[in-house]
Amino acid sequence: MSSSSNAGIPAVPEDPDGRDAPEVTVVVAVREEGRRGIGRCLDSLAGQTIGATRIEVLVADGAERPPDGGAPPSQGEHPLPAGGVHRLPAAQPLPDAPAAPPSSWPPSSWPSASPYDVGPTSSSGRLRAPSDATRSRLRTEPLTVERTGTLNQALARARGRYLFFLDAGDLLGREALSRLVDAADRHRSDVVCARTAASGAGVFARTRHRVPLDEPGLPWELSAAKLFRREPLLRHGLRFAEDVPAGLAEQAFTLEALFRSRGVAVLADYDFRFAGLPGPRPGRRPGPEGRHSRAALTAAAGEPGGLEDLLRGTAAAMAVTARFTGPGPLGEGFHLRHFAHEGDVLTGPAFLRAPEPVRRRVFAGVRRLVADHLGDAVLAGLRPGLRLRLSYVRAGDEAGLVSVLRYEASHGVPPLRTDLVSADWRRAGTARHTLVVTARTPLPHLGALGVRPVRLTGSPDAGRVLLRPASDGAGTEIEVRIPAEAFPPGRTRIGLSTVLPGTGHTAAVAPGTVARQVHGLRGMRPYRLDVCPDGADGLVVAVAPVGPRRAGRSRESPFRLVGRSPGPARYS
Repeated sequence: MSSSSNAGIPAVPEDPDGRDAPEVTVVVAVREEGRRGIGRCLDSLAGQTIGATRIEVLVADGAERPPDGGAPPSQGEHPLPAGGVHRLPAAQPLPDAPAAPPSSWPPSSWPSASPYDVGPTSSSGRLRAPSDATRSRLRTEPLTVERTGTLNQALARARGRYLFFLDAGDLLGREALSRLVDAADRHRSDVVCARTAASGAGVFARTRHRVPLDEPGLPWELSAAKLFRREPLLRHGLRFAEDVPAGLAEQAFTLEALFRSRGVAVLADYDFRFAGLPGPRPGRRPGPEGRHSRAALTAAAGEPGGLEDLLRGTAAAMAVTARFTGPGPLGEGFHLRHFAHEGDVLTGPAFLRAPEPVRRRVFAGVRRLVADHLGDAVLAGLRPGLRLRLSYVRAGDEAGLVSVLRYEASHGVPPLRTDLVSADWRRAGTARHTLVVTARTPLPHLGALGVRPVRLTGSPDAGRVLLRPASDGAGTEIEVRIPAEAFPPGRTRIGLSTVLPGTGHTAAVAPGTVARQVHGLRGMRPYRLDVCPDGADGLVVAVAPVGPRRAGRSRESPFRLVGRSPGPARYS
């Protein structure tokens, strides 16, 4: 049994398909926010050019029903009996629907009117049933979508050669099912991805009937709103996981279907689906829509138990990828998608707001995902702020992650900065001096993030870097000590860079940093030692002998640099 399967659910239909089996079974999931849109959704299904007799519709309705004698469903609810999968009687009324499509859809993109006769509303606010001439075989199924259990009942009862999953707030273009079934039959595709209206996803730039799994953008299209050939799903026993949120159960299901498929097609020549919420804007990186969006995930993660539900669902989806791909670029592409999307929420503001026991458990779970699936190639593909968070997760530093999130909440940006605070000469003996450069970064516990996280550029071998917690507890203080004797005569540019796994930045000289000058000896020769900002992100150290024979050179500009870049500094 696969990781996306559920025990106790039969892997074959209860009844034989028979000669009158439909071409495609459409499973419509009714969620509370889309309840009033189901009338238009069914309207769009009944008006499909493939023909109503070739469609089977299973409505998965998750509404809570009052006990016998309780209040009737409110206006606009779908009045279905509870439990199991039921056939909708010919006289069964249908719920109301919005009078117009969302304003984000231009009129030209709205599907053509279908022959589905919803008629005027009655005094109770319910709509008249469709006429017999246009009725498809319509079955309805109450379910709690968040746990997706009865989606598996719908899978067991479906009779179509193909399956298509749809939210009740979505619509299909009139030719959608006909085009999808025709493409799958012609090219023997087991999974067909169909373009959503107004989607800017790059994977839908053109139609292709043999799309490799490592196609860029495919890992971002993991909703179940696709056409699936039903036979492979039955043969391999694919089911929706019941212990994770609905959207993540869809991801695990879709991932396994993709990895087991003989062929994946992408159709981009038609607006197949009109989502209840607008998709990503053109030019933006494609991402999951509606309840799969980062905003929806963040809102769900903020609910009691939501963050741990998200962790379980993400772990389940990533386990499917690991089982079918192993190490390598194919799996990395899908893992990158999960770290960039769900991982961003798991280590974001919802984590900061969670109670301490929940935070501890989620941190341990994310750390396991990082250890198992976050390679260098995946890390490099993430945005810098997320790389930083996951670096603290990898180091096992929960307090460091909390500090980073608090900085982000206060400043709106990750704490990827280091400021050179001062540079001065300190006496280290008779006529001997050491250059001491101090810097500060809001990054906490910097020494725990890796080997040599702070590096000197252009510095002599004798430099030493010391890291200590900032005196106010916020960040890390950096001190660099370089003996004056280590600098060659002439001008040397030095700087600091913070290098963490997958990210780094150069320290900036704080405004107001002033030049410093001292005199010292090298052997028996007197020298003048200067240090000053270089006008960019570093310092210039000038070493010049003084005396009658070298007086002219001592007046040269300190900004002519020596072309020397010795090895790394030593750490303390």
